[in-house]
Amino acid sequence: MHKRLKRGLFFIVIVLIVLLAIYIKNQMPSTVQITQYNSSQTKNAEDIAQKLQSTQLTKKIIMALRAEGYQPDSTIEYLIDSSDNQIITIHLHDLEKLDSSTESKIQKIVTGIAEKNNFNLFIVDVQLTNID
Repeated sequence: MHKRLKRGLFFIVIVLIVLLAIYIKNQMPSTVQITQYNSSQTKNAEDIAQKLQSTQLTKKIIMALRAEGYQPDSTIEYLIDSSDNQIITIHLHDLEKLDSSTESKIQKIVTGIAEKNNFNLFIVDVQLTNID
């Protein structure tokens, strides 16, 4: 009876291992597709980052904002998932409050410069920074 129990348990373990292997094998293609998609996104974001440097977009935006009387940081933050999903964060100094007309003016400045440099639309996020 003891040998039968060992054989039965051994058989159950082998069946479980086979079922687990089949399950894992069926899951692999979706993992590969996700990896390929993320690799494509990374390449696209790297291309956009190179284009940002070669066109000196940050410098142009900062200069244009200063020409309009705004006081941005000397750096701008970018969050780029793809050429269709680009967010730019601009930190402004010495501004009491941020209203929709100010945000709209800054969005127009950024959009104009981006279009001149062959970039897709950026979503502009303006943050107020007070220096004390």
